[in-house]
Parts: sequence; structure tokens; C-alpha cells
Amino acid sequence: MIKELEDYNWFPEALRSWQLQVVGNISVWTKLYQPLAPILRQMIVKNKITALQDTCSGSGMPAVYLQQQLTANIPMLLTDKYPVPGFKNKPAVIYARDAVDVLEIQPQENTVYTMYNAFHHFPAAEQKALIKKMAVQKTCFLIGEILTPGFFNLVKILLTTTLLQLLVAPFVKPFSLPRLFFTYIIPVNLFTVTYDGIISVVRSKTAAAYNDLLQDISNPSYKITISTIKNWKGNLVYIKGEPVNT
Repeated sequence: MIKELEDYNWFPEALRSWQLQVVGNISVWTKLYQPLAPILRQMIVKNKITALQDTCSGSGMPAVYLQQQLTANIPMLLTDKYPVPGFKNKPAVIYARDAVDVLEIQPQENTVYTMYNAFHHFPAAEQKALIKKMAVQKTCFLIGEILTPGFFNLVKILLTTTLLQLLVAPFVKPFSLPRLFFTYIIPVNLFTVTYDGIISVVRSKTAAAYNDLLQDISNPSYKITISTIKNWKGNLVYIKGEPVNT
């Protein structure tokens, strides 16, 4: 199956970092993941959570943004197979410097594992295996996907990755002259962000498709919820899993 460029080992680290920074900044500016904040807060309280571990963190911006929306100061570990260099750790937020493959993690108790707009990167078999592992360990998780298939979403992504990126590139943090050079002068970054955006839409799924894939994992002691939050920004699909309190 065709993959996003950022998923290949040979993809240059600089291009991967610039791409993740662009996407991360836009997600924070537009508050794309804001609807997940009350869901995450409820999971923390209900399951007596003491730690968060974000997976496939990329820039880390969506995870940090949502952690800041919590009333409790829950410590969070950011992890990624390709850790972004230069992340400045914050109070209660640490970015693991070593590579962490989410498919190989061993879920821990009293932790919510999160993933924001990265689930579509995995083929269906790996998606199911990951969720099944969480269910077997009775570990809490929350996955958010801001992309769903369809012509409208494809057009929206094309406009976001081209016109919007050209407009906001100077304001993306951290500021980078090389990133601007490879966006405006030699537009390699513009191309790679747009290409990966198109592939992301192609690989995305609807809530109904995720339900068909994962429906047989739920059981009397573990519940998986799949739903769509609709707003003017587009459909936000979320998948959450947590043990059933008896």
C-alpha cells in the first residue's frame, strides 16, 4: 500500500520536521482537536489516570495543546518512531529522544495512550492488532482522526497544504529560514506536505469503516467507542477504549 513520504526511513529528517511543524501549528491555530478535550478529561477522572503517553507524536503540538486543556496537570510522555529534534521539554511534558514504535509498546496501567491524526498511517491489520493489544491489557486509549475520505476533504486538504501553507509559512514555529527557502524558492517542502496530505485522505476511513474493522474487539469487560464529531472544520473521528467498571 502506498505510504506518506514521512513514513519512509529515507525521507530527510529536515523535511519531516518542517512538515510536522506546519501541520502541528495549523491544528493548534484552528483548534482542530478541541472537541476531544472533554472526552479525555472524562476518561482521566473515570479511570483514575495518572499519566498520558502520546504515540506517533510528530511535532507534539496536538498532544501538548490538549494536555493544556485539562484541569489536572497530568504528566505526559511524547513518543514517535522518528522523534522530532529540538523539542524543548516543558513542565510535565517530556519528549522521548529514542525511537518508540507504537506497535511494540507494552501498555501500562493508569495511563491513557493517545494518537492524533496518525492512525490512518497504519494498514488495517496493524490498526486492529494495536487496538486488540490495548483491549487485552484493559488499557485506556484515545485516537483522533481529522481526515475522512471524500472529494470535499480532498479539496480542503489541497487548499490547506498549498494556499494556506503559503500564507502562514512565515508564522510557523519554530521559525526556520531553510524551511521558508524550501517552501517559496525551491518548493520541495510545499510539494511533500501536499503529497502527504493527499495520501492521508486516500488512506483515511469513516467511523463506520473503523467500526466494521474493530467491532469484534469489544467485550463485556472492555468497551470501544467510535464516533464522529461534526463541525464546520470537518469531521473529527475518534476511537476510545476503556475497561468497563463493574
